Amino acid sequence: MFSTKLKALAVAAAMVTAGSSQAGTINLVADSGWTRFSFGDVGTTVGRSFSFSLAANAILTIVDGFFAGEQFAVFNNAVALGTTSAPVTPSKNTGMNFDKALADGQHSFGQFNLGPGTYLISMDVLARAPGTGNRLGAIRLDMAAVPVPAGGVLLLSGLGIAALFRRRRR
Repeated sequence: MFSTKLKALAVAAAMVTAGSSQAGTINLVADSGWTRFSFGDVGTTVGRSFSFSLAANAILTIVDGFFAGEQFAVFNNAVALGTTSAPVTPSKNTGMNFDKALADGQHSFGQFNLGPGTYLISMDVLARAPGTGNRLGAIRLDMAAVPVPAGGVLLLSGLGIAALFRRRRR
């Protein structure tokens, strides 16, 4: 009997530990690929938040996984950034291939341009795919491409030369 109670206590402790590992804040690293997250029902908050600091511009991308049907409201420090797009259902199962889900066009996604600063991203679940047990999405932070100043100078000089030739022909 003591052994049965001990086993039940161990199982309960493992379940609490597994549940709490989803909660908390994750430090999101730029240009490191997708970070998965799971979520509950409509009206709940995604169990994880994501923190990071930026010294330059970046793009935050969020996409739902498996079957399309999820939609999220996205916040930075409790201030709304916007929502992900409305999903199109039914859709193909893309599993955990988030690049495929993003390119699919049927999955909900959002891309947010961010400037330098400190961010704490959280999400609320606005919609869920009906009848699916898969509650998985992903978030990715990519540094924005910085234009090369020399490219602009080259373009302007090329336009200047073209204008000069055109003027000489007249």
